[in-house]
Amino acid sequence: MVKGVNIKDRYKIVPQMEFYDKISCEYKPFIMFFNVPNFKSKIVNTDNLGFRLNFFNNEIKKISDFYNKQKVTIVIGGSSVFGFGSSSDQKTISSNLSRKKNNIFINFGATAFNSKQEILLFLNFFQKFNNIEKVIIISGANDLYINLINNNDDEWGNFFFKEKYQKIFEKYKKRNQIILKIKNSYFKIFNKRNYNITKKINFKQLENNYIESFSLWSSISRSFNFKVHFFLQPIASWTRKKLTRDEKDLFYILDNSDDFAHLTLKETSKYENYVKFSTLLKNLANLYQINFIDLNEQINKSNNLNNSFFVDRVHMNDLGYDEISEIILNYI
Repeated sequence: MVKGVNIKDRYKIVPQMEFYDKISCEYKPFIMFFNVPNFKSKIVNTDNLGFRLNFFNNEIKKISDFYNKQKVTIVIGGSSVFGFGSSSDQKTISSNLSRKKNNIFINFGATAFNSKQEILLFLNFFQKFNNIEKVIIISGANDLYINLINNNDDEWGNFFFKEKYQKIFEKYKKRNQIILKIKNSYFKIFNKRNYNITKKINFKQLENNYIESFSLWSSISRSFNFKVHFFLQPIASWTRKKLTRDEKDLFYILDNSDDFAHLTLKETSKYENYVKFSTLLKNLANLYQINFIDLNEQINKSNNLNNSFFVDRVHMNDLGYDEISEIILNYI
C-alpha cells in the first residue's frame, strides 16, 4: 500500500460513492441477502422491499407502484444495474431507459448478486406484474469474481459473503430466526488472509453455471412469453477506452488503498479472462436462443470515450450509464 492512500480519498473525485459505501444488506429467504430496505439519502434510495426507486413519468416510484401496469420490462443484474456510481435514482440504467423510451423499466439490481440469485429474485416477484414484455440482464462480472475467490469444488455453488454466512449459520443454527445485516460495500468483502492471487478462474465451472442459468431463462421466457436479452456488463480494462485523468486517479487510489479486494477485481478484469468469458457466454446464449450483446464491444463505438465513464473498474458514472442505456435501446 502506498503510504497515505485511503479508499475514502476517491470521494474527492466521485463524492456520490460515500453514500454507496454506506449501503448495507439484509438476510432474505432463498436469495440469501438483498439491498437494505428504506435506505434514504440524496443520492440513492430504496423502497420498503429493498429495490432501488425508479424514475418514471417524472416521478420517483417504488416497485409496488408498477404491479398493476399492463406492460413492464425488468432490468436485472448486480450493483451496476442497481446503479452504483450514479448521482441519483433518476440516473440509473432503468430510469434512463424509462425516460428515453417512455415505457416502464424496473430496477431489479441487487448488490453482489450472482446469476443464480438473479433468477431467484425474478421468480420471487415476476408474477406480481400483469405483463412482462422483456427481461434485460446486465451481468457477468460477479460470477467471474466469485469463481476466482471461492472453492470451485462446492456443488452447492458460490456467492458473496459465503464465509460470513457459514460462520453465522453455524453460530445460530439452534435459533429459529436469523436476522442478519452485513456491511455491503461491493469491495469490502475479504481481508488479506483469505486472498490468494495465484488462484485461477475455473472456466469449466463458469460454463456449467451459465448452462444452468441460460437454460432456465430460456424455459421461463417461453412459458411466460417474454423476451430475454443478456448484456455482458462493461469493465474498464475490457474496453479500448483511454482512461481520463480522473479515472487514472481513481484506479490509483483503489489499487493502493487498504481495500484489498480491489486487487482481486484487478486480477479478474485481465483481458485474457474477458476473451474466454465473452466467447463462452456468446456461444451459450446462441445455444439457448438468448439475445447476447457485449457492452464492452459496443461502448468502444461511443463518441464520448474522451470523457470519464467509470468510478471504479466495474461501476460507472451518469455518463457511462447513459451510454449503456443508449446501446440497450439499439438492441431491444
